[in-house]
Amino acid sequence: MKKISFLIFASLIFLLNSCKDEAEVYDGQPYLHFNKGVSGEFSVIQGTGSNTINIDFGTIDALSSTSQVKLVVDPTVSTAVEGTDFQIVNQNTTVEAGQIGGKFQVKLLESGATVAPKVIVFKLQSSSIPNATFDQTYILRYTKLCPFNIAPFSGTYKVVTDTWADYAADDLISVQPGPGPNQFKILANNNAYISNFSTAYMLVTVQTNGSVTVASNEAFNYGGSTGLLSVSGSGNVNFCTGAIDISNLNFSGASGTSNGNKFVLVKN
Repeated sequence: MKKISFLIFASLIFLLNSCKDEAEVYDGQPYLHFNKGVSGEFSVIQGTGSNTINIDFGTIDALSSTSQVKLVVDPTVSTAVEGTDFQIVNQNTTVEAGQIGGKFQVKLLESGATVAPKVIVFKLQSSSIPNATFDQTYILRYTKLCPFNIAPFSGTYKVVTDTWADYAADDLISVQPGPGPNQFKILANNNAYISNFSTAYMLVTVQTNGSVTVASNEAFNYGGSTGLLSVSGSGNVNFCTGAIDISNLNFSGASGTSNGNKFVLVKN
């Protein structure tokens, strides 16, 4: 009898554990949401006309019947304008029964793209699928991207920032192309603090990704206790606007060093 009772008890334990191990089955609403991230950063390359990107959405369970889902723009917080800066290729899309999501296509137009980021805020709508309480907003940021081109870096530039203080804001500086095919010169002809302003310049070498290195062709002669200072540095340029941002400009000589100066120029 004890043996039989033990077997019955063991069987009950086994059944209880088996029930615990069974996977829970969701039996509620499918609920609609953005299912592959809630933000994205994109660019439109100059000369391409547009860039079409995908925005994915999904449901937390397969649909029991075919449904329509719509991608809508929140114009109150978007800085890009639908129809002018971008187009929604398939604003209404069908999700078949048994499926758990789909995707929209959005065409970003070069004509509306700018170097400064534009923002589009999207939301989901459906008359038959309720929205989830999470991931209900997708924020898309995009910019205009220009390929490598040394041509913009020539002409008269205006000083925006010079923490070394050779120049004041809005002072004008001349920039010339060369000598190398990926180089340009920032002339010192308007630098009142050096005696060799007619011959000294910063030589800027540009990489295809927009990063730059800077070196002076000769030491800048500040005279007095400062004396001769060589110039070096690094930063970035913008192929779309021709802007020059030397974020790390260094001066060094017998009198000492000054590192991390900022020298920012824009085309006049």
